[in-house]
Amino acid sequence: MARLTLTLEQATYYLLVEDYLPAGTEVVDFSLKTTQYGLPEEEQTEQLNFDPRRPYDKGWGWWLFTQPRIYDDHVSWASAYLPAGTYELTYLLTVLQPGEYRVLPARAWMFYFPETQGNSAGSIFTVQP
Repeated sequence: MARLTLTLEQATYYLLVEDYLPAGTEVVDFSLKTTQYGLPEEEQTEQLNFDPRRPYDKGWGWWLFTQPRIYDDHVSWASAYLPAGTYELTYLLTVLQPGEYRVLPARAWMFYFPETQGNSAGSIFTVQP
């Protein structure tokens, strides 16, 4: 499970967030029928919808963002308005290849004011067989 924590000192409008994937991994996309193959019907709907028994499974504040867009190299979220605070966005990764990989920093910026931006630190991601 990948977690991205975003802290805003003040309310922000039209925020975009991108988190880059390490090489050797892919995002598990639960909206695809191939990902859900073999799960019972009730588990499929639990993964797609809000589950009141586990309200923080998708992180904290995820309901203020659009559904994540999954690309080959990153995952992105957008929000029209975010009050000041700390938010946690999560997604599930699957490992394809063992090795040592460089991870690009996550990035957040205001769409109409791109000079207002922030980013995380890059890191090294190690997958052992």
